[in-house]
Amino acid sequence: MLEEFSTVQAAVDAIGRGEVIIVVDAEDRENEGDFICAAEKATTENMNLLLSGRGDFCLSILPDTAARLELAPLADTNNTPLGTAFMTPLDHRDCRTGITADERMMTVRAIADPHSGPADFVRPGHVHLLVAKEGGVLRRAGHTEASMDLARMAGLASAGVLCEILDETGNRGSHEFLFAVAQENNLEIISIEQLIAHRRVNEKLVHRNAEAKLPTKYGELDIIVYAVDFEGNEPVALVLGDPSTNENPPLVRMHSSCFTGDLISSLRCDCGDQLHMALDMISKEGCGVLVYLPQEGRGIGLAEKIRAYALQEQGMDTVEANHALGFKADMRDYGVGLQILKDLGLSQLRLLTNNPKKLEAFNLRGYDVTVVDQVPIVASVNEHNERYLETKREKMGHQLP
Repeated sequence: MLEEFSTVQAAVDAIGRGEVIIVVDAEDRENEGDFICAAEKATTENMNLLLSGRGDFCLSILPDTAARLELAPLADTNNTPLGTAFMTPLDHRDCRTGITADERMMTVRAIADPHSGPADFVRPGHVHLLVAKEGGVLRRAGHTEASMDLARMAGLASAGVLCEILDETGNRGSHEFLFAVAQENNLEIISIEQLIAHRRVNEKLVHRNAEAKLPTKYGELDIIVYAVDFEGNEPVALVLGDPSTNENPPLVRMHSSCFTGDLISSLRCDCGDQLHMALDMISKEGCGVLVYLPQEGRGIGLAEKIRAYALQEQGMDTVEANHALGFKADMRDYGVGLQILKDLGLSQLRLLTNNPKKLEAFNLRGYDVTVVDQVPIVASVNEHNERYLETKREKMGHQLP
């Protein structure tokens, strides 16, 4: 059987038609798949299909719905591993027991109705309420947020029904099992990772927060600090000239922050060298952009990067150290950087990179930004970064000599 995910758009279309889909999360998280459908489109039939998953039957809602229905947290202290926000379970007041597919459909649709109120329900009931984070999967990569996002993206009330899928042994269904269930029931199946990537590309998340002129040894730059919806990060664009109207596609560098390399000239990496080489190359051309993305340690953060350094001192390379700490070799995401380039009016550019992953980022659907040339940016080798650069080339595909 071919295990191939559906497109996010196909899943959204199915949700809009009232169909059930399967959503899979990461192996290093819950590692499970859930049946999901829109609360507004609940029917006896699709509720019955969800219940066949045999997990916990839940409904995701936003905080304003919880306030409207006067819901309280199920526990005073939530110490669940993933912080799932369980609230008071409800049944519609017209239910007999609330346990049947038809009665759950009645309860779900009433909760999704913006005109319903606390008096329309009895408590406790059989529909478990989960409060999703504002911002959805961009704030928390959970099924709760995914179900709410998908309903919203389909133009429906921001509330989704979900139920974990267990296999015949009562354990979480494996990916192979989930794809078999999808094929057997003709259901779309996507991953939360896909949904995150889709939203980053297709929704405008960046906004200019502050701008000024910045005189540097590379020329007078425009510095623009961006705010990113649902994130605390503040990426920065350093702009020389007007890259949106330049006759030739401008040079662009997408640079991930590196405290040790950029600020204190660490010899363990080539980051600081690449930062200054990029600014020098842009300066000599008289036009270009450097986007500075707060993604320390290939996205694992400064403390974890230093822990990785300690493992490298014991003989591991950078990839092995990341894996030993439970991370992928490269956790970075370039969706925000792409949005910044789009905000700056770029449509064509020459990308300063040796990293093929950055080129792949520009192939994401939704952006009319084309890389017309990849420009190498090769720093010098020293005894401290030699193995680091070899690992980049041999294990991560960087185009290095």
